[in-house]
Amino acid sequence: MSEHLLVASELTKRFGGLTAVDGVDFHVDEGEIVGLIGPNGAGKTTVFNLISRFLEPTAGTITFAGVNLLKVPPHRVIGLGIARTFQNLGLFPYLSVEDNLLIGRHNQFRGRILPLALGLGQREERAAASEVRAMLEAFGLGAVRGALASMLPYGSQKAVELIRALMAGPRLVLLDEPVAGMNAAETQAMGQFIRRVRDERGVTVLLVEHDMSLVMEICDRIVVLDFGRKIAEGTPHEIGTNPRVIEAYLGQEVDRAQV
Repeated sequence: MSEHLLVASELTKRFGGLTAVDGVDFHVDEGEIVGLIGPNGAGKTTVFNLISRFLEPTAGTITFAGVNLLKVPPHRVIGLGIARTFQNLGLFPYLSVEDNLLIGRHNQFRGRILPLALGLGQREERAAASEVRAMLEAFGLGAVRGALASMLPYGSQKAVELIRALMAGPRLVLLDEPVAGMNAAETQAMGQFIRRVRDERGVTVLLVEHDMSLVMEICDRIVVLDFGRKIAEGTPHEIGTNPRVIEAYLGQEVDRAQV
C-alpha cells in the first residue's frame, strides 16, 4: 500500500489555557474525499489553519507527500500542492470571473505580476488564460468568464472559488464549509462538483462541513472531532451508526439510506 498523502500525528494547538486541538491523529490518502466534522468549536478550522501553516502547532507533526510541513514557510505550502478555500467567499467581487481565476495561478507566474496586470501576453500568462477557459468550460461555466464575480449566483461564486483553488494545480484541496449558505439545489450541485474535482482532475479533497447529508453522500471516510479530540474515524456508515458521534454531534442516527 502506498504512503498516505497527508498525515497529522499527535497534532496539538493551545491558545493560552485553551486546548483547541488535542493530540489528533488522522491521514488522507491520494484520491480520497475525507470529511472532518464536529460541533462548533470542535477544532476543525484550527486543524485546517495548522495544515495551511497559518498557525504553528504546540506539538505534533504534519507531513504531506513525505515532506515535513512544519519546516516549510507558509507561503511555500501552495507550491507543495496544497490549496484551500475559506468559509466566507474570498473572490474579488469587481473583477471578472476570468481575472479571479488568473489570480489562482499566482504561484506559477515567477513574480511577473505586473506584466500580467498589463496584459503583455507572456507565454505563461497566455497558457494560464487558456487554462481558465478550459476549466470554466469543463465545469459548465464558460458563459460567465467575462462576468463580474459579484453578479453570479451564490452557488456559482462558490464553484468559481473552488476552480480558483484548482488553478494552482494542487494535489490536495482543503474545503472549509463549501456549501455554507447554499440552498438544497446548490448543495447537490456542489456535491457533484466536488466529486468531479476528485474523479476528473485527480485532486484529493479534505473538507470541513456541517451539512451531514452532503458529507455522508460524497466522503469516502470521515474524521470526527469533539472538544479538540478525535472521537471517531471511519466510513460514512460507520460514523452514522457510531453512538459517540450521535451523542456528540448528530443528535440522532443518520438515515441509513444515506450511508
